[in-house]
Amino acid sequence: MCHHEIVGDYYRGCGHFHGRYFTGDVSDCNSQRCKTSKSHMHKTATNCGCPPVVTENRRVQNLYQTPHPDCQRTR
Repeated sequence: MCHHEIVGDYYRGCGHFHGRYFTGDVSDCNSQRCKTSKSHMHKTATNCGCPPVVTENRRVQNLYQTPHPDCQRTR
């Protein structure tokens, strides 16, 4: 699977990662079955059955010691 870099915030209080944006940096796996690879076998197909699984390389931009706001509501 290809790895897509995403930048976001990490909340140490609950272990929550909140992704903000993808940088566009992609590590291509060169697999014919990977939908995001340049070697994908169904390049021209509008609706192929290959799974659109995206693996993220997470880069932390901001580190917070508190829980994420969504996690604070559940406590």
